[in-house]
Amino acid sequence: MLGPFHAMPPAGYGAVEKVWHDLARTFAAKGHSVCLMGKGGAPGPAGNLTTVTLRGFCASRWLLLNLAMDLRYAAQVLRALPRADVIVTNSFWTPVLLTMFARRLGRVVVHVARFPQRQMGLYRRAAILQAVSTVVADEIVRQAPGLRDKVRMLPNPIDLATFHPPREARHHDGDLTVLYVGRIHPEKGLAILIRAARALMADLRGLRLRIVGPWAVDRGGGGPEYLRSLKEAAGDAPIEFVDPVRDPRALAEEYRRAHCFCYPSLAEKGEASPMAPLEAMATGLPVVVSDLKCFGDYLVPGENGLAFDHRGPAPERALAAALAQVLRDPQTALRLGRSAAERARDFDLDAVANRYLDLFAQVLKKDTR
Repeated sequence: MLGPFHAMPPAGYGAVEKVWHDLARTFAAKGHSVCLMGKGGAPGPAGNLTTVTLRGFCASRWLLLNLAMDLRYAAQVLRALPRADVIVTNSFWTPVLLTMFARRLGRVVVHVARFPQRQMGLYRRAAILQAVSTVVADEIVRQAPGLRDKVRMLPNPIDLATFHPPREARHHDGDLTVLYVGRIHPEKGLAILIRAARALMADLRGLRLRIVGPWAVDRGGGGPEYLRSLKEAAGDAPIEFVDPVRDPRALAEEYRRAHCFCYPSLAEKGEASPMAPLEAMATGLPVVVSDLKCFGDYLVPGENGLAFDHRGPAPERALAAALAQVLRDPQTALRLGRSAAERARDFDLDAVANRYLDLFAQVLKKDTR
């Protein structure tokens, strides 16, 4: 059961929505009866997978208003939700209402795909709190020590059939592209990335920066004023701002055409387990990230990617130096890219789906004791 603010694929492109769309189809292909509920999407059955569309909302800048809309959405879920063995949900209020008023509908697994904001105690009646990264699991326990025994960590999966390296190795003897994919929001560090890229462009001819993602507030972006400020900072440099790419195959091509991927997030208590760097790694693309703990589940600096100090006095210089290691040395880029693609295999969709099914089986076994 997905949240109220982002449409399900193929109309939507949010990371959580994409993950559960892929997992639901994989569960169904393995013979399980699956019902996927969320905003928008294409309703109806398709084999073992049934999609139920709900009336969603557009997110606002105001937290209290968003929580009110989420509560209305949760009430709608209770009316439409069929009985199931396991119910996985990631919206704010739905697990609260389900465990208080509708426990007969199924065992509740809370999918914690964002950094906890001290709300985990509300979910004490859920069967499992499933974190998408080690840093999130640790933070749940820190904020709610009494829930330690209910916390499990399972990573987000990658569809390696779609996100795979190009058939021919990337060439570094012509134009070079640095790519960012994600929300265009101040917490993503894009102003630092633009300054770093412009510094490199002074002596790296043919270098360009491509920023792909949503900027609208209701899609998680920083709004038109923030986008305008980034464009002003870019000036006449070869920096492109591109609308979000919904089609996973087209998005994979964005990664395969690039020479370096950069995700300079500054969200110390916002990032859970960003999907874009892992998707880039799966395509054999060398990745540069900020020094946040959330990347530690898949990126080892110097081995399969690079990290820069975003907390220092001159983060743009640190980022420029890290980017230069990749852009000026094709052998370093090749080594990091190959190691990144190898690491991404551990997040294969089918293998991660089996881990989820094992978790659900454990939840049901515990319920029968």
